[in-house]
Amino acid sequence: MLSAGRNTDLSVDDSTWKKLDSLPIPKERIKNLSLPEDSPYTITLLKKIEISKTEIDELNSDGLSLHFPLFTNVYEVFFNGVKVGEGGLISGGRILKNGFKRHVILTIPEDKVRIGKNEIRVVLSADPGEELDAYASFDSTPVLLDLQSRNASILSERSTLMLLFLYLFVGFYHLLFYFKRPEEKYNLFFGLFSILLSAYIYFRSNSVYELNLDPFLQMKIEYMIVFNIPTFFLLFLDAFFESKISSISRFYQFFALALSSLIPFSSRIICVFLLQVWQFSIFLFVFYSLYIMFRALIRRNQDSVRLFAGFTILIISAIADLIGSMQWFPFLENYGLLKYGFFTFELGIVFILANRFLRVHSEVEELNLDLDQKVKERTGQLQETLSQIQELKVQQDGDYFLTSLLLDPLNRHHLQNESIFLEGFSRQKKQFEFKQWKKEIGGDIIIADEMVLKDRRYLVFVNGDAMGKSIQGAGGALVLGVVFRSFLSRTKTVSSYKSKPPEVWLKDCFSELQNIFESFDGSMLVSVVLGLVDLESGIFYFLNAEHPWTVLYRDGVASFIEDKLELRKIGITGLESKMKVKTFFLEKGDSIFIGSDGRDDLLLGIDPDGTRLINEDESQFLKRIEESRGDLGLLVQSLRNFGELTDDLSIIKFSYLKTPIRFQNVADSNSENFPDEIYLKYLENENWEEAVYHLENLKNKLSGRPISAGIKKEMAKVYYKTGKYEEALVLFEELISNFPEDVENMFLASLIYKRFNRYRQAVELGERVLLREPEFLNNVAHLAESYLFIHKRETTIQLLEKVDQLDPTNSHAKRIRIQMGKPLPDHRNG
Repeated sequence: MLSAGRNTDLSVDDSTWKKLDSLPIPKERIKNLSLPEDSPYTITLLKKIEISKTEIDELNSDGLSLHFPLFTNVYEVFFNGVKVGEGGLISGGRILKNGFKRHVILTIPEDKVRIGKNEIRVVLSADPGEELDAYASFDSTPVLLDLQSRNASILSERSTLMLLFLYLFVGFYHLLFYFKRPEEKYNLFFGLFSILLSAYIYFRSNSVYELNLDPFLQMKIEYMIVFNIPTFFLLFLDAFFESKISSISRFYQFFALALSSLIPFSSRIICVFLLQVWQFSIFLFVFYSLYIMFRALIRRNQDSVRLFAGFTILIISAIADLIGSMQWFPFLENYGLLKYGFFTFELGIVFILANRFLRVHSEVEELNLDLDQKVKERTGQLQETLSQIQELKVQQDGDYFLTSLLLDPLNRHHLQNESIFLEGFSRQKKQFEFKQWKKEIGGDIIIADEMVLKDRRYLVFVNGDAMGKSIQGAGGALVLGVVFRSFLSRTKTVSSYKSKPPEVWLKDCFSELQNIFESFDGSMLVSVVLGLVDLESGIFYFLNAEHPWTVLYRDGVASFIEDKLELRKIGITGLESKMKVKTFFLEKGDSIFIGSDGRDDLLLGIDPDGTRLINEDESQFLKRIEESRGDLGLLVQSLRNFGELTDDLSIIKFSYLKTPIRFQNVADSNSENFPDEIYLKYLENENWEEAVYHLENLKNKLSGRPISAGIKKEMAKVYYKTGKYEEALVLFEELISNFPEDVENMFLASLIYKRFNRYRQAVELGERVLLREPEFLNNVAHLAESYLFIHKRETTIQLLEKVDQLDPTNSHAKRIRIQMGKPLPDHRNG
């Protein structure tokens, strides 16, 4: 019988009792009861039972107990008016603790059992909308009033726990397989599936009540576990049979995770709703699982044949449990068949693993049968390969040796005279042995020599670093050395080469190297410093093509004499138009150091993660020079002490030994105190005639004594201003010869040569100025006009384009373009 409210003392004959044929309670019967909507629903169930004297006599050996399969929430149980059990908690009109529990067994005191009529009352409570019920059967066990020993046997879960630990062990076993072979991801998915299934079985067992978890929390954990079990089974099937994860499995995975993430924040009503949503989704899971299995069978996958029987039993047991839990049919309930169905599937997995083990074992035995023969064959093959490698190594070392013999006569870097002392160091990274010789080979090269240009003695040198290691770098160094030596030899023997000024000689030498290396289409590049030192004046002319910066060591201090990159490596197209000859004026005792990038690329150590630490501070080379006090041998040792060499290293050092002739400023003229106030006044008023007269008087006064360079330069400039070009030219030529560092003298002399129609000389001086001062606008325009007069129109056009870059509105350039449209006299030999 059934009544609304908590009726523990209500008479059995009261009219409020409604007949109830069986459990569970139909939902429409509860709806028909008058229950409050703002507080927990409470109902009372009443059952009358007859107990005979014989049955009471049996209690002498064993007690009597009640078994209830399942209470869905708060419950209280009374036997003949005495409370024999309860679960959950209600206080202040609110349910504070859920009382959900499976297989409730309650002991009945012997003194409360009567012969004849007895009654059992059950008070159930639940929040509105939640399930309010007592089940008539669960796990095929009905409501029982029986002996204590018989009811206690219901709680026996030996088989369940055995299966639970078996599935847990299998799960960890497959996870171990995955950690050993991460590429076999199906082991990961099956392991997680098996572990989650064992966890689900545990939460469905009575053993879980030993944890004393809150029943609502216990339910949430159980739901979160069960939502994800099918996910890992789908992922396993995809990975095992398809070797990839399908979009459907990914979707189901995200769907299950979404449901699981909602559970912790949901009420019991919402949790039950989410469970129902998941239950309907299982049918999609079943259809897709069958699709994967049948597709594998169609492809005649042997593993699918072995798994098919266990898979079928697993799917059927899962569907049966699902339909039973959804209570679609009164005669069908959740019998917990899944834990047994999975055992049959496990047997298929075990069979597959055993078959694979036997197959591997057979292969190992087969390999062992002829292992000795295979070892001998393999050893013979390795010996033959080793002999071939040794033969190739000898051939390679022979090639290295011949290449090094070709490089040796080119690589000369020691020279000394009264003006300069040059020494060098070269150490190639690749060391090798060929027969009894120990040699080295690489891409660094140093060449130094003396030569004469325009009756002036020069030190000429090149320090190069060819791209590539070993033979490739040596090939680049060999080409560089041969071409440079060839150009140097022509300079010493061919008069047209000897007559070149130093800037033009550097340009032509660089251009010849560039033309040769360009022909290799970028496969052979080389960085260089190409230089000339005027032994009389101490002027250092040089070109730097992406080589480390040149260093000056003066008065114990090392410093760079460059501050920016002007040229890219030789072999890269388009370098000539960007060429600029740099100059530096040496003093007595100055030392210049030039080296390849091996001087900077030093290994400083290895950091904890195994990365090599390479020096990136270019200033460390300056510190090493100062530390060694400019001594080349000590410098090399200092570099090695600072870090390990990782590349070819070449360093050239030259020291200037004499006092150079320097241009004397006008203020330092001589005892005549030049320039005096009278001359400065003439300059201020631009009274050039009087200035000439004043300088000539000064010259006469100094008769018999040498005239300083400052007075000569002032006389030449004033002669130029007054139109006495011949007298000015004589003085400019003398000044250029003695003081080639003065670019202004060259420019003014070049202008005078053009006036005298001596265009060859004008072009030569103009080119020298251009190479040293590429941005000197007036010189560029003047040089363009000079080339026009010797009928080199292409060069004129190139120079005019440069003028336009510097000054688009230049009037001189416009006049030259007008001249280009008129016929010109033939001055090509002028």
